[in-house]
Amino acid sequence: MKKRFLTSLYMLLSCGLFVLSGNPVYSQTTAQVEYLFPANKEKVINETVDEFYQALRNLKYPIHQEFYRKHVGFYKNHKDKYGVMDDTLFKVIPDASVNFRKKVLFHEVGEFNYVTWDGNGILTAYPNIKMNQAISPDRQVYVFYSFKDTDKAFRGRCAVYDVETKQLIAGEAIYMNKYLNEVGSK
Repeated sequence: MKKRFLTSLYMLLSCGLFVLSGNPVYSQTTAQVEYLFPANKEKVINETVDEFYQALRNLKYPIHQEFYRKHVGFYKNHKDKYGVMDDTLFKVIPDASVNFRKKVLFHEVGEFNYVTWDGNGILTAYPNIKMNQAISPDRQVYVFYSFKDTDKAFRGRCAVYDVETKQLIAGEAIYMNKYLNEVGSK
């Protein structure tokens, strides 16, 4: 038993020395990142943001028609829990404080943040869209952003669509009731 243990220890130490004394290998090649949505910063796309928004509302593009057909039944059955279908394909909030539409590069999306106070001492940045690694930072996108901030609640919607393919890349909707911890008294 003792001999087996010493043999194993010797093998482990000798292998460890070979690994530690080995020469490091440095690669001379640079990694080429393959994006699902490659950069198209130089490509000229004549459609304006407002034209795209109207086309989105009218389900002009086949990708939006397919999305609508795929999910309309689900939203009809679960409208109490998830809202209506119009909220899924971006729609501005009625009487919103801010309605924002812009064509930008994907890496600029994170610059459009609004900070709101939730009434309980916590500042919250909206939207909180995570940067997708499959999309080139130099990809053209449409950013839609709408929110209403009042003393009692904050409601916001944000969506990012690819300019070229018209696909929804990221989106978010939020409703935050302010002063949740406040105890009402009369």
